[in-house]
Amino acid sequence: MGRVGIGLALAAFAVALTLPQFAGPFWMGLVTQMLIFGLLALSVDLLLGQTGLFSLCHASFFAVAAYTTAILQVRYAVPTLLAAPAGLVAGTLLALGFGLAVRTRGVYFILITIALGYIVWGVLHRWSSFTGGDNGVTNVPFPAVGELRIGSHTEYYYFVLAVVIACALVYRVLIASPFGLSLRGIKASETRTRSLGYRTGLHLYAAFVLSGLLASLAGVLYVYYNRFVNPVSASFPISVEATLMAIIGGSGTIAGPFIGSGIILGLRNWVSSFFELYATVMGVVFIATVLWAPDGIVGLVNRLRAARARRKAL
Repeated sequence: MGRVGIGLALAAFAVALTLPQFAGPFWMGLVTQMLIFGLLALSVDLLLGQTGLFSLCHASFFAVAAYTTAILQVRYAVPTLLAAPAGLVAGTLLALGFGLAVRTRGVYFILITIALGYIVWGVLHRWSSFTGGDNGVTNVPFPAVGELRIGSHTEYYYFVLAVVIACALVYRVLIASPFGLSLRGIKASETRTRSLGYRTGLHLYAAFVLSGLLASLAGVLYVYYNRFVNPVSASFPISVEATLMAIIGGSGTIAGPFIGSGIILGLRNWVSSFFELYATVMGVVFIATVLWAPDGIVGLVNRLRAARARRKAL
């Protein structure tokens, strides 16, 4: 990361820290959602940006983690210290099973992940005696560990911000590690990477499970913020939106999924206030990104900076 990147990161961090001082409850809630869904988009991009696998079932891990946490807390009065890790474990165990999809490639992988996602959505929707059906699970309390309790959305915003920053730092270390380099090698040429002695199938499976773990963490954060979860959280559009966030912001980067989350959620909240068919606008934005900024916003900014540097060098 260059000096400009470090400066922008520090500026963004300063704005994030001071946001509650000048932003109202609506904007605080919106930014909290952007951080949570940015984390979900980052989990998708661990596959898409690093390995080239296009997964459309990450809403399943997100929802299963959220449901597990909510049901344990609301119905069985399990404390946060046990309910939240249980949600992470449940979502990750699902990823361990769904990860077998990496045995396929291309359109077959996409179709299998879509089918797996619909299975989870169907179970959550139809098993109403356990999941609550369309009514879902309500009145999820704020997280609390002993005497430490989060009592407001502002406090929860800071908690989410801390978790997201920690995840971004760990993610940066992961993709810079030999394991991360091997994933990019698989994306560039799986055959060549295999010929070098790498067990590419095992690497992809591990990446899928780690991606599911990250999506599950986003689900736990989501249910504590929303204090409610229903089958919509496992629906196909959630997986698609998370993928669009990664692509629009800049696939293969850390900041990209969060930038994409901000664009998608910001536009959705703004456009839906005066235009019923806001999904049309989302489609137009995606088409424009593919046509004129295929590397996303981060890629577009990098290209503009490179062009400016070349002009200065002449």
